[in-house]
Amino acid sequence: MSLKPGLILAAVFLCVYGAFALTVDVPRATYAFKSDEATYYMQGWSLVADGDLTYRREDLVRVWREFPAGPAGVFLKKGFRIDGSPDPAQHRLFYGKSFIYPLFAAPLIFCFGTNGFLLLNAICLSLVLLCGYLFLHARSRPWPSALLAAGFVMASVVPVYFVQIMPEVFNFSLAFLGYFCWLYKEVASPERSPRGTQWLFTWKSDVVMAILLGIATFSKITNAGLFAAPVCWWLISGLAGAFHRRQAGTASRRPEGLHAPAGHGAARVDPPVAPGVGPEIRTGRSLLVVVVFGLVAGGLFGINMAISGQWNYQGGGPDIRKSYYFEFPFQNDLPAHEIGVSKSRDTPMWNVIFSRTAPSNVARNVEYFFVGRHAGLLPYFFPGLFAMGLMLAAPRRRPLWQWLVLASALAQGLVFLITTPYTWSGGGVGNRYFFGGYGVMLFLLPPVELVAAALVPWAVGGLFVGASVLSPFTASFKPSEIAKAGPFRLLPVELTLLNDLPVFTEGAARSRVEFGGVRETDPKFLVSFLDDNAYGREEDKSFWTRGDSRADLVFKVGMPLRRVVFSITAGPVPVEVKITIDGRSNDLRLGPGETGRTSIAMPDGFPYEKEVEGALLWNVRIETEGGFTPLFFDSASSDVRYLGARIKPMLEPR
Repeated sequence: MSLKPGLILAAVFLCVYGAFALTVDVPRATYAFKSDEATYYMQGWSLVADGDLTYRREDLVRVWREFPAGPAGVFLKKGFRIDGSPDPAQHRLFYGKSFIYPLFAAPLIFCFGTNGFLLLNAICLSLVLLCGYLFLHARSRPWPSALLAAGFVMASVVPVYFVQIMPEVFNFSLAFLGYFCWLYKEVASPERSPRGTQWLFTWKSDVVMAILLGIATFSKITNAGLFAAPVCWWLISGLAGAFHRRQAGTASRRPEGLHAPAGHGAARVDPPVAPGVGPEIRTGRSLLVVVVFGLVAGGLFGINMAISGQWNYQGGGPDIRKSYYFEFPFQNDLPAHEIGVSKSRDTPMWNVIFSRTAPSNVARNVEYFFVGRHAGLLPYFFPGLFAMGLMLAAPRRRPLWQWLVLASALAQGLVFLITTPYTWSGGGVGNRYFFGGYGVMLFLLPPVELVAAALVPWAVGGLFVGASVLSPFTASFKPSEIAKAGPFRLLPVELTLLNDLPVFTEGAARSRVEFGGVRETDPKFLVSFLDDNAYGREEDKSFWTRGDSRADLVFKVGMPLRRVVFSITAGPVPVEVKITIDGRSNDLRLGPGETGRTSIAMPDGFPYEKEVEGALLWNVRIETEGGFTPLFFDSASSDVRYLGARIKPMLEPR
């Protein structure tokens, strides 16, 4: 095996992204904290500056040195004693997130400041590239292996999260490296492997795998499911070995006359699962690995309990764990519980999992999980989907461990689709909750010998995420922009994620805008504008579309509808408008200044009961041909928008 291409690949990535991580002005480039960044940032600096994970006024003051907007979105929680009684120091607060990512980043933060977070991400991804190349090259030529390994990272949404102070890249790398330590021995041989990799063929590799997955489990509890695949593999291998030994023993005890003649169906005994290793030793090693995993994951949760009095850093009850957005504890004299938003997660949402809308939620979510516009595998993790497609193209030729990897990866997504059907992507760019599952999907690839085939993930993945990978700070700060153009427009909108769609980061003018209610009999409803091809609400509860464009919207109504009536007005130029609602469409042509009406019988809406029982959603698409800019038609106007038609929707309930 040639190690040089993999080393060059990892070294080039580390030089480019490592230099970028060390030289970029992080506070200026990131604009402000996003999602959970504030918590991890404060944890990292608390470890470096204070040597603890306790939230104090000093931690808050430290944030303003780099981020003038403050730690918006920080998660804090009250502490407890080990026996479960309240912390006697009621003013004391702890961070409500896992500390493992900031802990690994702390040495780099000490040396390089906030840039240390990004440097840790760069180091993690360079290790993924090197190990990905080694795994693929064990069965394929060097260049296809290098291209596939690089595409697995660069042709996905992963580099967008490289610039974020969150553990997504860290979790992705832990899952990948853990499975690499487990599976490298299944595809490679000690004689052909590069120098320094011999330990990967011993029990030590499985112990390292258990340590990595244990750390990943503490970082995100659902990563514990990744450990099920190697455990199942050991159990099945042990049963298969016992069966072969029994068969071999039976054959050796046969009377001489019962043996089949050589060359005519003579009994063949497969070699043991691990030649030269007895079943007791194999069982002992498997138990050792399970114990190591339990000790690492359990020990980290135990440390968290020693710090805050609870093993669950996200739990504690509605008044225990809260998120803060505008004012923060110790910023002023207001009590902390009055300025925070409850964010406790103690038990599964059984009322949602077993609700009457659960079947429709799961069915839609499975579709969205693969091809959704804002969180699907196709646009954001295409290399993983490509690997799965190649594997399933010849299912009988795939080893059992690959099926276990596939099940393990998909289970990472399925658990969120079922338990959190309205928030399963985590917000942001793509499905950030799936990073652990995506991290193991490279191991689904069969041997690939053609360079052209290895370029497919680059070509397709680049169509979707290329612009975001090249400008990750912009994509992170404005996550709604990525899906407003290009091939994303061909994919379905995730209705189950309506309140979690990136457009909601643009403010109240674009999401859940109230329409209707013009007359007492006219029901009110909410409209979310998913792109920039429809402008905001006008005073008369209408809106303008952009000329020569297609606008995507979502109507949210609290009752079944019989039909929707659209009053459409053209500007000083003729226009043609086509309105489609869940496959039902009408066309209308209007001359200059003309007004027309069209109605569409409403299909059954999609039930969305995250907040209000009986709420229904409809996808609405409005295509406009023709347009004008008011500036050129009215000397008194300063409106520079390119307008198409004015749309006023009115609903008729059943």
